Amino acid sequence: MLDSGINKNHQDLKGKIVKDYNAINPGNENVDNYGHGTAVAGIIAAHDDDLGLTGISPNAEIYDVKVLDDKGLADIDTLIKGIQWCIQENVKIMNISFGVQSDNPKLKEAIDEALDKEIIIVAASGNTLGLSVDYPAKYENVISVSAIKENLKRSGVSAKGKIDYAAPGINILTTDNKGDYSYYSGTSFATAYVTGTVAVLLAQKDIIFNGQNIKTYLNDKTKDLGEKGYDSEYGSGLIMID
Repeated sequence: MLDSGINKNHQDLKGKIVKDYNAINPGNENVDNYGHGTAVAGIIAAHDDDLGLTGISPNAEIYDVKVLDDKGLADIDTLIKGIQWCIQENVKIMNISFGVQSDNPKLKEAIDEALDKEIIIVAASGNTLGLSVDYPAKYENVISVSAIKENLKRSGVSAKGKIDYAAPGINILTTDNKGDYSYYSGTSFATAYVTGTVAVLLAQKDIIFNGQNIKTYLNDKTKDLGEKGYDSEYGSGLIMID
């Protein structure tokens, strides 16, 4: 997870973080003052322990990479440092629940390196109000996620364009950085849903997935939404796995 840090003392996230890295201030502790990362982590992997809520993939292990500051902002160099650390740690999935509007050659190079190492990258399409998808979600072989409402309609905040899948992202109850639970909305949280789903698939270990073949498999596990077939609002649709 590349985000704002995680409240590792939250009852639903204790013991989930196997390693962390502060790309903003290397050597400093990861503290989630912004709250975004803790919310994303809960959707992906909150414990299945009859406390609070359960994440999509409660057995997943989290690598907590802090790239967003206390205002939820990140510069490209910090994001690249976080990606490079993930590559060195041989992570299986990279969740990037934010993005930038402009392409950047150095960011593209880092993303391509991660994909070459067979890391699956899931990124938020962006809360662009129907405008173009953010980077790195816009890059080829990065899984781009749009947010849908409870009625399975695209949220008005969600980007259009290079979308791969849609996932629940509006009024999602998850862990917060105060040690409690709160509701969140946006493509960030839809992205976490897809990352959790991919983590479930990886845990099955009967198929070897990577950034190139994962979408071929997922495309056969989707519920078509919007226009028939692939479209720029929902991509291939809502992922449905057993």
